[in-house]
Amino acid sequence: MKRNPVLTKFFAALTSQEAKIAELFKHDNIGQLLKAAISEMDWYRYNFLRIDEMSREQEEHSYILQIGITRLVQLALKMRPSFDFPVITFVRHPSVSLPTLQILGALGMIEHGRRVAQSVLAGIGQIEQIGDNEFRIMLPEKVLDDEHYERAVVAHYSNQSRQFFSEIFKKKVAGKIQGEVEDALHELVYPWKEHFIGYGATPILDEYFFSVAYAELQVHDGFDSFNGEIEFGGIPYQTYLLALTFLVAIFIRHEQFAEALVRKNPTSKLENVLTITSDTPEFLQNLVEALNHFGQPIQGYKRVGLGDAQKIFAVLSVSRDNLALLENPGSAVPLLIQSSEQGFIRCLAGAQLSPVKFLLDSLRHRYPGDYDRNQQTREKSMQIGLARVLDGAIPNLICRENIKIKVDGKLLTDLDAVVIDGKAGIVFLCQLKYQELYGADLHAKRERTTRLKEQVVSWLGALDHWAKSVDDATMRATLGLPKSLGNFSILRVVISRHYAYPLKDVALGDGTTYANWAQFYNAVELAKKDAGDSASLGVVFDKIEEMIKPEQPHEHEVETRTRWTIDDLVFVTQQKGDGDGDSRGATALSALKLA
Repeated sequence: MKRNPVLTKFFAALTSQEAKIAELFKHDNIGQLLKAAISEMDWYRYNFLRIDEMSREQEEHSYILQIGITRLVQLALKMRPSFDFPVITFVRHPSVSLPTLQILGALGMIEHGRRVAQSVLAGIGQIEQIGDNEFRIMLPEKVLDDEHYERAVVAHYSNQSRQFFSEIFKKKVAGKIQGEVEDALHELVYPWKEHFIGYGATPILDEYFFSVAYAELQVHDGFDSFNGEIEFGGIPYQTYLLALTFLVAIFIRHEQFAEALVRKNPTSKLENVLTITSDTPEFLQNLVEALNHFGQPIQGYKRVGLGDAQKIFAVLSVSRDNLALLENPGSAVPLLIQSSEQGFIRCLAGAQLSPVKFLLDSLRHRYPGDYDRNQQTREKSMQIGLARVLDGAIPNLICRENIKIKVDGKLLTDLDAVVIDGKAGIVFLCQLKYQELYGADLHAKRERTTRLKEQVVSWLGALDHWAKSVDDATMRATLGLPKSLGNFSILRVVISRHYAYPLKDVALGDGTTYANWAQFYNAVELAKKDAGDSASLGVVFDKIEEMIKPEQPHEHEVETRTRWTIDDLVFVTQQKGDGDGDSRGATALSALKLA
């Protein structure tokens, strides 16, 4: 690819600005900027989540802080080999919080600049230099939001799941002990050293908040990425999930205790007690006890010791040893930041934003060999899920797996699943893709969506070649079609776990379609609902087609002309035709049918 000299200059200008900010961290010998920044992020998120309807400015502010905090954590730990104290605690004051917010905001703008530059690198928009250190990024007049309808389907089922788990929780747990929980929170909390917080423990709170956290985490993308027994570094994935649940539980519990303290002692300020530090040795011992307690009812659970807890802690936290985890703009916000070997800072925002993605990213980073090997097992989970979902809607289907497609003895490709609907005379040839979450990381998004398209193009090409090269008898034998099946039609379906929209230009037409898992499930549910006993693979195929071809494509909101200033660097982002209709892109979701 030909290098764009202006884009190269822009990246260099952003790096230069970051280098100036990095100097501040060299002189922060006690880690005050790090602790203050996490506190500001937590305080902002606490208030942000309680806003019924957010303005565009508020959403933008939250976005800048979110992508800025990961870079700030990285710089704070990278620029100093250690701090003079394991952890520090101080009262929030404008003299610290305002400069910290300025630094956090500047780093967020730099990260935003990098993300915009990545968009230009991906061919979305153009960049030009309009001054000594001033750049303009011009986006197209219309930028389609290809993920919009996929997100809507995923959100629909996530909300259904969250509501389902909430109802179960209310009936089985909250309804019985809610009063006891509130009483315990009030009785056990107390002011510590006047401005801070202290509280005791009781089993009822441990059980209650673990249940809350587990119900919440189950609806996060990626929670079911691996079978629980699969191991990373010798520790089962289920144990990592239990540890993550325990972390989120103590974060939720802490927030509830903080609110109880303010009610009990009005002189205490919530912003001073939301973000706290912990001693690592004590926490590791608590982690061992919690895992063995909550893991005990799970069949096949392996008890953990202190060494296992140290491994798990290393995965669930950021330290100077794994800062590469935060390298790309849009990386998941960490839950735990090791400021020293003896202590760490808890980040509530990390527990709220994308804790499961952080876990998966960290497992991939720390145990790349295990991760690559374990990825191969996830296809089997999708095969089982595919058969189960279809069987619930269409009776008497025949499902076959892992069929090799050959011509003259040469392997061309394979079929992850073949589904035969003898009654309708339809055969599904399925390619299952369990790709990784990329979250807000545009670099990972470009890499993974490009790889997905290349793999599917190759798969479709191999099937085309095979269909032209073999006779009917060979095709029937390869697919394992029953002798009773007369004339039949082949339909090709690519089903991805998370993202399917990149296939819109390569997997359409000629009896070919695509869907992510939520869309596929929705199509089967709609087929069952609309066709009843007449449901067939053909109806499922048509329902998928309806979903991926909405009447009106959705566009991103118009990027109003924004001038970003970081010291002497200025970059302007805008869309062509800026100002010619601010309502462009506001497509109603009524065009999308959900089961």
